[in-house]
Amino acid sequence: MNSFSRETLQRFVERALEAVGVPGADAAIVADCLVYANLSGVDSHGVVRLPHYVTRLTNGSIKATPTISIERPRTSILRVHGGDGLGHVVTVRALEEAYEVCREIGTATISIGESSHFGMAGYYLRDITAAGLVGMVTTHTDVRIVPPGARTAFAGTNPIAYGFPTGGEPLVLDFATTSVSFGKIALARAENRPIPDDWGLDINGEPTTDPHKLEGMHAVAGHKGAGLAMVIDLFSAMFSGMPFGPHINRMYEELESPRKLGHFITLWDIGALIPIDVLRERMDAYIKELHGLPTRSEETDVMYPGEPEARRRAERSTNGIPIERGLLKELNELGSRLKIDGLGEAR
Repeated sequence: MNSFSRETLQRFVERALEAVGVPGADAAIVADCLVYANLSGVDSHGVVRLPHYVTRLTNGSIKATPTISIERPRTSILRVHGGDGLGHVVTVRALEEAYEVCREIGTATISIGESSHFGMAGYYLRDITAAGLVGMVTTHTDVRIVPPGARTAFAGTNPIAYGFPTGGEPLVLDFATTSVSFGKIALARAENRPIPDDWGLDINGEPTTDPHKLEGMHAVAGHKGAGLAMVIDLFSAMFSGMPFGPHINRMYEELESPRKLGHFITLWDIGALIPIDVLRERMDAYIKELHGLPTRSEETDVMYPGEPEARRRAERSTNGIPIERGLLKELNELGSRLKIDGLGEAR
């Protein structure tokens, strides 16, 4: 398996997006988000998504140069119209304004509409926590979850993420409301490899190991996860005016139409309640006590949410980001079509 530096992958993604009309600054945002996911070991939300974005940018269902507008209907509430742009760009632009609102008021709530896939939810919490804020990031997506008792899907894999600043790497809980994220299915499809039979169901409601035949997925924790997915859908769809559940454009199937996704984000300036330095100290004490818990074996580590990803970032920053042979071939073919330098041949 080939490994590449963060800088090499970032340059490739930027050039690919610029080749289909995305401005350089916006291409850099998307590249940073995708490569950060790979660096964190969340390969399902990394550069594997690039060919799909290029397809939609080429056919116009994602706008390379969207008109993004931000309104402030209430003191601490922002309403964002993404203009069918890249979700990463829309979200980062919204957050840039929301930081100022949060500092002024103590909190900021962002309802984003007319957006598209925005990558790894935890990515945005990197900067939110670095700013000394606590945040919640949610989005909805096309239906995958089959609710308990139903035969067909009704809600998406709808992720939710929370972030808290610490004295070191932030505590970030970021999870899909399915037993696995659909991104892992997409990665298995790109790599043309089987999946475990407990990941999802085929069109007949039967377990499948073929990622290309998967139609429905299991919610995490059964009815609890299915209910949480619906709540996230409500936050993302109802307030933004975007389609909900079964009416959401399918990411990989309805390629000619804009996604019209909604995102819902809340920021808290927790320094209004406790000095941020004191919070960081308390968070570090919390983590230290967690790390001190007795373990089942000497090989086991007790880690806080976000710590496995932080460790992977440290390891991959040194050793490079691995790219599977099949995905590398796809990315090189994409580079050839766009007339940009590829990443090199698989070894």
